[in-house]
Amino acid sequence: MGIVFITIYGDSEKAFANALHKETGRGVDLVLFEKPKPRKLAGRFRSMLAAARAGTLIREVWYGILLRLRRETGSVIRYFRESSPFESSPGYDPETLEVEDINSEETRAILERLSPDLIMVLGGSVLRHPVIQTAKKVVNLHMGLSPHYRGAVANQFAVLRRDAGRIGNTIHYVTNGVDTGDIIARIQADTTKPPGEMFRELNYETRKKYIDIAKRILAGEDVPAQKQDTATGDFFSLSKWTNEARYGVVSHILQWEREGRF
Repeated sequence: MGIVFITIYGDSEKAFANALHKETGRGVDLVLFEKPKPRKLAGRFRSMLAAARAGTLIREVWYGILLRLRRETGSVIRYFRESSPFESSPGYDPETLEVEDINSEETRAILERLSPDLIMVLGGSVLRHPVIQTAKKVVNLHMGLSPHYRGAVANQFAVLRRDAGRIGNTIHYVTNGVDTGDIIARIQADTTKPPGEMFRELNYETRKKYIDIAKRILAGEDVPAQKQDTATGDFFSLSKWTNEARYGVVSHILQWEREGRF
C-alpha cells in the first residue's frame, strides 16, 4: 500500500496533504486526524496548582494579562507553523478519517488493515509502538533542530534562548522515543530574514524536502540517516510553554522585527 499521513487540522497541513498526494502519484491512502481534545477544567486547575506550589502563580497570571493586552500575540505565535503556500484547495484530495485516539486499538487495527508502506507524521500526539509497527517505515517532520531542541515547542525555545544557529526543522525516522529517531535531514533557518518570512520559508522548504524523501522511500530507496545523540539536547514539553515563556518569545520576535536582526 501507499502512505498514511497523520497530522492536525489546518490550512497549511491540508495544502501539504494534497501536494503530497499529487507529487506521489495519488500515493496517499489516508489522511488521519486525532480528534482535538479541549483542555479540561481539571487540567487547568492542576496547572494552576503546580504554579502555586512553584511560587509562580502570580507571575503566570501577570504574564497572561500582558499577552492578552498585546494585539500582536496571536499572529506572532502563528509564525512557527506558517508555511509559504502550496496550491490551495477547498477540501482534501485523499480520503480522510478522524479517530478519538491515534494510539487506540481501533486506530492500530485500521492501520494494520491498510498495511502502509510509509506513515508520515506532521503534528499531533506521539505514536506508540503498536501503531509504529503497522508500517514498513515511519517518518516525522519535527519543527525544531534535533537533537538540540526536541519536543512540542522546540523552535519557540530556540528563539527564547536567542540560539540563532539552532532554529530549524528535522526530518527523522520514528522510534519509541520523542524526536529521537535517526535523522534523515536537517534544515536550518535563515535568521537574517524577518521572522515571519523566515518561518514561512523554513517550513515550506522542509515540507518540499519531506515530499522528496517520501518519493524516494516509496521508490524503494534506502534513505540514509544519522543517529542522534539525545544526551546533547533538551526536551521541551507543552508544560514548559508557560505564559512567561510565551511573553519572552513574542517580545523577542517583535524586537527582531523592529530592529531587523535576531
